[in-house]
Amino acid sequence: MKRTLLKIAWLVVGLALLGWVIARAGPRNILDAFIALLGRPGCLAGALGLMVLARAAFLAKWHVMSRRAGADVTFRQSLYLFGTLALVGTFTPGRAGELVVPLLMRGGGRLTGVALVNRILESSWTLAVGVLAALFLLDRNSVVARLWGVGLGLAVLAGVMVVMSRRRHMEALHGLVRACLRPLARLRPVGWLLAQEQRYADGLGLVYEASERLLRPVSFLLFSGLMLAIWFMVCGSSYFLIQATVPPGGKEITFMLVVVAVATSAVAIYVSPIPGGLGLSELTVVALFIQLGYSGEVFVPYLLLARVFDHLIVIVLYLVARAAGRELPAPAAPGVFS
Repeated sequence: MKRTLLKIAWLVVGLALLGWVIARAGPRNILDAFIALLGRPGCLAGALGLMVLARAAFLAKWHVMSRRAGADVTFRQSLYLFGTLALVGTFTPGRAGELVVPLLMRGGGRLTGVALVNRILESSWTLAVGVLAALFLLDRNSVVARLWGVGLGLAVLAGVMVVMSRRRHMEALHGLVRACLRPLARLRPVGWLLAQEQRYADGLGLVYEASERLLRPVSFLLFSGLMLAIWFMVCGSSYFLIQATVPPGGKEITFMLVVVAVATSAVAIYVSPIPGGLGLSELTVVALFIQLGYSGEVFVPYLLLARVFDHLIVIVLYLVARAAGRELPAPAAPGVFS
């Protein structure tokens, strides 16, 4: 009961933040921006088309990773699992639902490992791209700053690869996290997490095996190529929406600025206790634009449209997955990680 009330409280906080952002921008200005978008069907079609393609690329990435991790799944089974995973992840705090859906849907330890590795690599990519784009944006004339940005981004990805590409590294990291959490076991969330860790300890070998397979050079390069394409499509759709909804006459809006905004929004969603980062994500991006010398309120229509369109695409994807996908087969032997 308390947990449900806490979730409701966070949702109310998110709605309040979103309402405040909308009020600051002005409902009339937002309506005018929506009308302006309808007057530019090319931008609207481009934004929606790239959003759909990005989700399709996410699905392809999930299926390829699942197969390379050793999971014997068909595309229709990947479609069913990914559609549910995307829906639950979109509407849970920090997209945490992505990590439990494979297990709840009989995906076992291997697909749970895919979800974990996928989440860590996507987060690392987001951080690296965001830092790199910010350095390019804030200091356009400094070659040294750009080289530091490239180096930092590569260091983040290389560090993740080194840790996750060997089972002994993952086991050591797991032991370190467990040792750090034990003194906090009396806290309910920490105690629950430690209990789950103990419950599934016997099946972690499949998670480690999936991690090792996915961090091999060929698999990682394939993942990186797909992520690069996804980032281009996501940022391209945002660029179309901004160009169509932001009134002309202000500071130039470059593609690099859009990359920084998308990365900032993604990070806000990852760390937010509010489901889907509702309100907090929009507020963070508006604050970013203000810090960069823009009128942040004019970007609110773009943020609202991006959220609405993304949610609609995820819901349609889920319905298609339910209709055309196929459930995973039941495990051959009993066990939570079979």
